[in-house]
Amino acid sequence: MAIFESVSFVTNIAKGYSLPQALRIASECGFDRVEIASIAGMCEHIVPGDITPGFIESLSDMMGQNKLSAYAFAGHVDLTQDAELEGFLKKMDLAAGIGCTVINTNSGPVGRLGEFRRNLPRIIERAERLGLTVCLESHGDIVGTAKDAASLFCEINHPLIRLNYDTGNTYFYAGGNVVIEEDILYGLEFLAYVHVKDIHIDGDNAYYRPLGMGDVNLPKVFEALAQLGRPIHCGLEIPVFVAGTLAQLSSDAAPINETEIGGAVGQSMEYMRKHGAI
Repeated sequence: MAIFESVSFVTNIAKGYSLPQALRIASECGFDRVEIASIAGMCEHIVPGDITPGFIESLSDMMGQNKLSAYAFAGHVDLTQDAELEGFLKKMDLAAGIGCTVINTNSGPVGRLGEFRRNLPRIIERAERLGLTVCLESHGDIVGTAKDAASLFCEINHPLIRLNYDTGNTYFYAGGNVVIEEDILYGLEFLAYVHVKDIHIDGDNAYYRPLGMGDVNLPKVFEALAQLGRPIHCGLEIPVFVAGTLAQLSSDAAPINETEIGGAVGQSMEYMRKHGAI
């Protein structure tokens, strides 16, 4: 049995390209599913101000022209900030409008857990109305490692608030001091999506890499995911231009050329095939 039911091209590898260009690149890389990046402060192929009923219709047309569909949308914001929450609610409408099942997001700083709890009912109400699953990403914030976040998901106890486990980000925000294939097991009960990502940490320096070129033992992660007993959807998220220190990453090297994008994506997909993930 394959580990992943589908693999989506996450468009943040095409940071610096326009949205139409990013969709074309996804299609030319051989994908039929795309996870569009609307990641606040990192890569925003769509910003909340873009989102209108007419824009959603035109985006659906653009995706159709590139023979792409969407299972997930990368709508990352800080859910504890009221202005970002309002933008996220618009992103939820867009995600549902283009046929997504999942929208991914950060949660917010640990020190603002009260604000997160205050804002969560509005998110749940919108999720229920749209039939959309909100996946909180393991991002070193309110949702850090799966082991630490399990109690929060038990507290929330809602079928539309689930976990998106990001293998690279979990490793980075733990400073490399986590065994990903062990930690992800604590999240299987709540897991609805995975960002497959690799990263290398060398002392205080960190570099995102194509799959198999970093420190994350992905074959062991695939073995851990097999314990679900069913395939799961994932996004291939490999922002290989991101590097820096454990204190501060930079994406200043973006955009990278299309040959580099195709090479990193092709290498990563071949790695997943080699290890039976797809």
